[in-house]
This record gives sequence, C-alpha cells and structure tokens, in this order.
Amino acid sequence: MRIAVVGGAGAMGQVTVTDLVESQGVDQVLVIDPDADRAGALADALSGRGARVVTAVPTGPLAELLDGIDATVNASGHVHNIAVMEACLEVGSHYTDLGGLYHVAVAQYAFHEQFEAAGLTATLSMGSAPGLTNMLAARAVELGALDSVESIELVDATVPGRDYHPSESYAPPYAASTLIEEYTAPAPQFIDGAIELMVAGSGARSYDFPGGAVECVYTIHSEPATLPRSYADRGIQRVEWRLGLAPADHVRLLSFVASGLAADEPIVVNGITVRPADVLAAVLGRQVRSGGGTADAGAVEWFRAIVRGQSSTGPTEVVCDVKVVDPPSGEFSGGAWVTGVPPSIAAQIMASGQAARAGVHGPELAMPVSHFFTELGRRGMLPVDRITASS
Repeated sequence: MRIAVVGGAGAMGQVTVTDLVESQGVDQVLVIDPDADRAGALADALSGRGARVVTAVPTGPLAELLDGIDATVNASGHVHNIAVMEACLEVGSHYTDLGGLYHVAVAQYAFHEQFEAAGLTATLSMGSAPGLTNMLAARAVELGALDSVESIELVDATVPGRDYHPSESYAPPYAASTLIEEYTAPAPQFIDGAIELMVAGSGARSYDFPGGAVECVYTIHSEPATLPRSYADRGIQRVEWRLGLAPADHVRLLSFVASGLAADEPIVVNGITVRPADVLAAVLGRQVRSGGGTADAGAVEWFRAIVRGQSSTGPTEVVCDVKVVDPPSGEFSGGAWVTGVPPSIAAQIMASGQAARAGVHGPELAMPVSHFFTELGRRGMLPVDRITASS
C-alpha cells in the first residue's frame, strides 16, 4: 500500500506517518508538507523502521503528487479538506481527514456521488474527537443491538495529573486556530431532530471519571454533522458533543477570549492592521514549534460515548470509554497519539479494500467497527463498555 499524508510533518501528521511506517502492509508513505526541513528530518528519523518515507513540497497541483497513491490523509487543517478531496477524486485515491469543525464536514457531503461512482471512500473527521468518538458511538450501537437510536452523547475529557501555575510556559494541545474557533464560534448541536446553534462554552455538564470529575461544555465540532445523517434511519433525535480540557488549557483559553485576543475584528498596531485571533494563533503556534509548554505526564484523556435507544429487550443505554495516556515510546503525547493513529488505521482499511462502503461518510458508517477497535487495541487503546437498561 502507498499512503500519503498531507501536512505529514506537522504535530499530528507526524504521528500518522510514524504509525503508517510501522504498520505491516504499508510499503511507502508520502509526506507532503511545505516545511521541507521538518519533513526531511522526520524521514531520516523513521529510516529503517518499516515502510519507505518519501517527502514532497506542494508547489504545483496536489493531484500530481498523489498519482499512484492508494489512500490520502489530510492532516494539514480543515481549511484544506475539500481541496485534498478534489485531488483524491482526480487520481483515484481514498480520503480521510482529522475533522471539519462542522461546517466544512457538512460541505464535504456534496462529493458523495462522485466518490461513490468512482468506487472510492471518503471517511470524514477521523481523528480522536471527531473520529474515535464517532467509532465509540458505532460500537455502542452494535453492542446494544439497538434497533432505534434516540440519543448520542459524546465527551472528550482530560483529568490532569498535577496542578499548574499561570506562569508556566504554555503551548496548546492541538492546532491553536482550531482551539480559538472552538472557544468562540457558535456550537451546532442536534436537539429534538434539528441543528441548534449554541453559545460556545454553554451546556456545561460534569462527568465522573477515575481520578475526578470533569466539567465539559459545548464547542463547535464535526460529530453533530455526521452522526445525525448516519443514524437518520434509526430515528436519531439528539447528538450532543462536549469538550473538557485540562484547567491549564481551559482557563488560559477563557482568558484569551475574555481579553479580546481571540477576536476577529481587526485592530491597527503601529500602522499595521491585524486580527487579534491571527496573532494569537501565530504566537501559540510558535510555542508548539519551539517546544514550549510544560508537560503533564500524569494526565489522562477520556473519550466517552453514551448511546440510548431501543433493543429487543426494551430501552437500553450503552456507555463506551477509551482511556488514553502518553505512549510508552515517549515520542508523542497521549493527545497527539490518539489523534494521529485513527486516520492511519482508516487509511490502511480503505487502501486494503476493507472499507464498509463507498462514498462520503462519517467514520461510524465507513469503518468496520470490530476491525477498527482491534487495530486500536493493538496500539494499547482498549475500550471499556457498560450496557444497562434505561428508563
């Protein structure tokens, strides 16, 4: 199999590339990234560990670089999702990405008939959340043998391993531009059979996990874009998504928003017009690239799906959890690991002809559930399930 990762030298892309290189059946990994030095350093670091790594700088049409590629992962950000999809259609490559922050994911469904006619699969939003969260929902539906699905509640919550001090060096856990949008943009939620735009940070609810309770809130996300479509034939009426970052991240992001640093309205500084949000994203991005931030090796990230519906035995609730910590290799944080691994698994499933169906779909329909979790378990991320009667 030949698999490409667009943005493969980035924080999440490097995880995907590493996992692909070390996976059986992958012959070549193409890293497409504008940062030739970082891409070259990654290729050198992975030399001899498995599949051959080839690098390329995107200076012309992307389709020219993707010719002969079996599956492509877009890890370069959701603003490029549609352009990468179009290139994949042109060359006959399967496609997946890390998410579309709802609005982009909705727009990607316009390519369904083209992908289906070409016999190709486009798996939307296949990171950790969205991605793993969607697959946990699909697992719950299967385990509960649910004939109808009434509601799906999804949570990504971090239980910190230590206290933090505001003076500590800070770097965001993932793309700063995405975090800023999550903390400022209206959050679509599927309520009573229709999308409602909620205020970012509203809908606070506390969830109990080993190690402590975490308050989680509504943010803009892709799960409400795909799951209502995927389970429309089972009568789905509610899909809610909540995020619970560690206090070190949550408090700082709230402060950025409150101070106006995350605002879109331009301001003039020494005669130069800038958007505060662009400056904030650039500064936080520099922190990531320079190795800023203070590690929390004891932090635990939990992904949870709570699915309610009707089975042959009556009302049923299924809860599926996955616990994530830093991987033993020490190469990546647990957050990066759990985000970069799922698209690697998805790309391999599609490239080997084992996707559940052609066309454009959320992970819950495109990925064979058992196969996905078998692969995830091989990487040390095992789900824990609870099935109960619900009232």
